[in-house]
Amino acid sequence: MLPDHASEPDARALPIDQVGIGRLSYPITVWDKARQRQDTVAQFQVSVGLPADFKGTHMSRFLEILEGHRGELSLTTVPDILAEVQRRLEADDAYLDVAFPYFLERTAPVSGARSLMEYKCRFRASRKGDELDFVLCVDVPVTTLCPCSKAVSRYGAHNQRGIVSVELRLDDMVWIEDVVAVVEAQASSPLYALLKREDEKYVTEKAYENPRFVEDLVRDCVIALRELPGVSWLTVEVENLESIHNHSAWARVVWPGEDVGSRAPARRFQPRPFGELLKSRRESQGLSQRGLATRAGISPSILSRIEAGLREPSDESIAALAKALGVDATRMALAAGRLSPELIARIQADPEGFLAWSRR
Repeated sequence: MLPDHASEPDARALPIDQVGIGRLSYPITVWDKARQRQDTVAQFQVSVGLPADFKGTHMSRFLEILEGHRGELSLTTVPDILAEVQRRLEADDAYLDVAFPYFLERTAPVSGARSLMEYKCRFRASRKGDELDFVLCVDVPVTTLCPCSKAVSRYGAHNQRGIVSVELRLDDMVWIEDVVAVVEAQASSPLYALLKREDEKYVTEKAYENPRFVEDLVRDCVIALRELPGVSWLTVEVENLESIHNHSAWARVVWPGEDVGSRAPARRFQPRPFGELLKSRRESQGLSQRGLATRAGISPSILSRIEAGLREPSDESIAALAKALGVDATRMALAAGRLSPELIARIQADPEGFLAWSRR
């Protein structure tokens, strides 16, 4: 049998956040609102989280999985791909980043001349355990005209090409075409690949009558995009490639933003992380991560991330680890900062006694 070095143990005690393949060009099919499907070529990055005691991962399996899913790539198929990556690579965490050009047929506003416009798109997805995260990214080029230039100039106003970069976290299907249409409606004018003279006149005058600061564009895009069905989170970033300055004008909004008032106050007492306590207990019994994980019936990847402080243990994991280590489950739960219903009931029955004990 040929040796499998990737499956050998590693003693450096350092988990790897992501390891896999990147810069892989591969044909894909994505949904097209007008024609149902569109064939394109994407650049893939596929990776997994590697536990501390695993030497390596099996790179060829990433290609085998992509080959088996060469057809449709969308919000509905990405979860299956990530689940297969987890299963085939024996990983708790799987990541997929797919960047691809998407083409829409555009019709010039006066002449009716038709041409294809390219929009840079990306699917960025991860699956950690059973928790799925999917983000759709679309770059939309537009025209913006400076309101200040229009106000102070006698003969016209400077305009420039702007790039609106949108990231959407979705609970439902959203068409790329709809994202493009919403963004273009907020700009001074859409862009076109092909324009005749009569079209150039129309676009120039439309932009002049619809000036936009970068601040206007980023705010209006956020307000409009968050009305799309299924959008639970979004980021809009606008860069105006200034035509009369040697710099860009730039703005960014994240919605919903962080609520400063909801931030928890800083704690004066910082307990020792549960992961460190767990690792110390495991090593004191001469157990490897793989050995403890097997004994507790949990994934080695999950145990690795718990010890590294990258994952909160579930109540079930705490109970299983306590049993595997021969430790009282209640004490293990307390070390993890968890209070059992029985302890909560005892505290509620005698809060003054609990406070007196905790102040000793």
